[in-house]
Amino acid sequence: MATNRSMTTGGRVRRVGRVAAVLTAAATIAASLIGALALSATAATAAPAAPKVAYPLGPGYALFASDGGVFNLGQSQFYGSMGGQALNKPIVGGAEDPFLEGYWMVASDGGIFSFGSAQFYGSTGNITLNKPIVGMAPTSTGLGYWLVASDGGVFAFGDASFQGSMGGQALNKPIVGMAETPDGAGYWLVASDGGVFSFGDAGFHGSTGNITLNKPIVGMASTPDGQGYWLVASDGGIFSYGDAQFYGSTGNITLNKPIVGMAATTDGQGYWLVASDGGIFNYGDAGFLGSLGNLALNKPIVAMAARPPLAVKVDPYAASSGQTSSWVNTGTSSQLQLSNISGGSVPAGARVLGVEGLDVSQLQTLGFTVAGGTCSGAAPYYLLTAYNPSSGATDVRTYDCSNGGGGATKTFDPVAGAVGAAPLPSNDVVQSLDIVEPGASTNLTNIAVAGLTITDYRTFTVAGTIIG
Repeated sequence: MATNRSMTTGGRVRRVGRVAAVLTAAATIAASLIGALALSATAATAAPAAPKVAYPLGPGYALFASDGGVFNLGQSQFYGSMGGQALNKPIVGGAEDPFLEGYWMVASDGGIFSFGSAQFYGSTGNITLNKPIVGMAPTSTGLGYWLVASDGGVFAFGDASFQGSMGGQALNKPIVGMAETPDGAGYWLVASDGGVFSFGDAGFHGSTGNITLNKPIVGMASTPDGQGYWLVASDGGIFSYGDAQFYGSTGNITLNKPIVGMAATTDGQGYWLVASDGGIFNYGDAGFLGSLGNLALNKPIVAMAARPPLAVKVDPYAASSGQTSSWVNTGTSSQLQLSNISGGSVPAGARVLGVEGLDVSQLQTLGFTVAGGTCSGAAPYYLLTAYNPSSGATDVRTYDCSNGGGGATKTFDPVAGAVGAAPLPSNDVVQSLDIVEPGASTNLTNIAVAGLTITDYRTFTVAGTIIG
């Protein structure tokens, strides 16, 4: 069996990170608005094509079975599974890409199976392990992941940094799971007795290591700010530490099958528990989105992962002859500096990553503020390309200083339209969104898109967390 199986099957495909593509600009922006803009270029693979069907926003969760079956509930999207295929070892864990695009599954031999835009970065499938893999966690960028073995050995792939492990150390009980910090610079390991081991910037907030438990711990989840975590036992008992709040448990309920995992909501104000029969128990602001508790499964559920929040990053184009585009720190704030004063054929600008696949109405109000003054001409501008599902055509719109209102702050409503920019159907599917400066030098702040205000180079999420 190959240890990697990468599948992409429709839905919204987007990567919040560096996009590897440098395209040739048109002779003039007026001749070709879409142009061939130079996108940021430090990743090893090109950005996937944007989808033609709007990707629904909203909460959801994926359940992973030991035979590789995947069950998506709520707005979690199905990209494929290993169900019905022969595995060398059973699936023991799974994780969703932090930016909604896909998911990974991991087998007990460390074989990795990637679906959607979740990429394969390596595995231990061809390595002789001292102990089996029991879980995994993705990095905050989605460009890597960690695997953890029952002896506490940690294996880092992609941009996941190795921060330490318990491999080679005597444990009272085996490791059963792990969770990552929001910035991806640390992680926790949890043992079946509730002992917690923290590495990197993961803080220790408490454990059940010195408590006699009714049932063993089987998993953990961290709060959005990384200042706390929950542990869950096989009877559904919940133990909360740091800023993690207790919202309820099944500790006093007779369960049909044991709890095998948990996932927190994007705001950390609730969580879901999943049993091996696919039964779901929701607490706090975690809504019930369905379960498998009344279905006959071929194999038991072994893990779950919650659908992550919408995340957006404003990523400057790669520098080229005549132009530079970058986030700069002015000492008091960060600004998107776009400079094309040399008249290069490639405009300065930035790609707004993370909105591909939204319908146009979900962009809400676009906007930016010109630092240190105002503008009234045709630049800088937003360049929006969208697929019209009714006509099959590509709709292109520009929104510039002249039609964004007075003052330094400009706002644009793509659905309502603007002077020189006809309204777009609300169900048009976003293919790309750029901020372009073709012939001057401009500094921008407070870039507004999809209800978010982007103030620097980092990734901003609708959950309120900022990554990077």
